[in-house]
Amino acid sequence: MILREKFAGLGRKGTAALEFAICAPVMLGLFAAMVDVGNLLRARITLAEAVSASAQFAVMSGASVTAANLQNVVINVSATAGLAATSTVSGPACYCPSAYPVTLTTATCGTTCPTNSQSASTYVVINGRYTYTPIAPHLSKIVATTLTETATVLLQ
Repeated sequence: MILREKFAGLGRKGTAALEFAICAPVMLGLFAAMVDVGNLLRARITLAEAVSASAQFAVMSGASVTAANLQNVVINVSATAGLAATSTVSGPACYCPSAYPVTLTTATCGTTCPTNSQSASTYVVINGRYTYTPIAPHLSKIVATTLTETATVLLQ
C-alpha cells in the first residue's frame, strides 16, 4: 500500500514490477539457502551411511579385514550417491579402551589394560570426510560445510 501511494504515477504494472524487483532477490536467496541446507543434510546422511556400511563390513570380516578395504567401502558407497568422500582408517590394531568418553590407547594384544583390567582387543577406527560446496556462498559462514563421521569397531 505504501509503495502504491508513493509511486501512484507508475500505474499498476509499474508498481507490480517495483514490488517484484524488491522481493525477488530476497525470495531467491531464501530458496538457495533451503536447497543448500537440504543438500547438506543429504550429504551428511550419505556419509554416515557410508561409514556405517564400512563398519558393518569390518564386523562381518573380523580380524582379517584391511584398512584399504574399509576405505574403499566408504569411498564407493558415498560415490554411488554422488559424493566424493575421503576416508582414513586406523588399525586394525590392539588398543585399550578407557572409560567414557572412550579413547583408545595403543597396547599389545593379550595384555591387561591398566585403566579397566580388561585385556587389550583389536579395534579399527573408520573416518569419513566430505566437504560440501554450497550454492549460496554465505552458507559456509553460518554452518560447517566440512562433514566428518567416525566409527570405532571392536573386531572379533
